[in-house]
Amino acid sequence: MKIQSSAERIRPPAAPSCMWLLAASVAGSLLAPAPAQAEGNAVVGKTLYERRCLGCHGDANTPNAQGPTLVGVVGRKAGTVGGATSRALSESGLVWDEATLQQFLAAPGDKVHGTIMPVGAARPQDREDLIAYLKSLR
Repeated sequence: MKIQSSAERIRPPAAPSCMWLLAASVAGSLLAPAPAQAEGNAVVGKTLYERRCLGCHGDANTPNAQGPTLVGVVGRKAGTVGGATSRALSESGLVWDEATLQQFLAAPGDKVHGTIMPVGAARPQDREDLIAYLKSLR
C-alpha cells in the first residue's frame, strides 16, 4: 500500500478537465444568441423623468414649463407644441416614435443639429425606461 503525502491528497482535479469546462463555457457563450433589448419599465422611467426632465418639460400638472410638454409626445410631430423649441427641431420633420426617441435621447445634438435640448440619456436602459413612461403620458 502506497502512503500519499498531504500534497497529493489535496491536489486539485487534473488540468485537462478544467480546461475542457472553460472551453465549453466560452464556446457556449459565443454561440448563444444575443439577448433581446430589455423592455422599458415605466415606473423607473417616471423616476428618471422626475429627476431629469420635469424641470424643463413639466407634466400634466405643470403646463407652463420652459420646454414643450411631453404629455402625448409619442406619435406627435417634433416642434409642434408650445414651449421653447429650436427651429432645427421644428423643421426636422421627425415624428416621435420609439426609434426616434431612442436616437434623440442618446445624443440630442447628433440627431438634430441645432436643437436646444442640452442633455440626453446615455444609458440604453434609461432610454427604454423613459420611453416606456412617455408612452404612458396621455
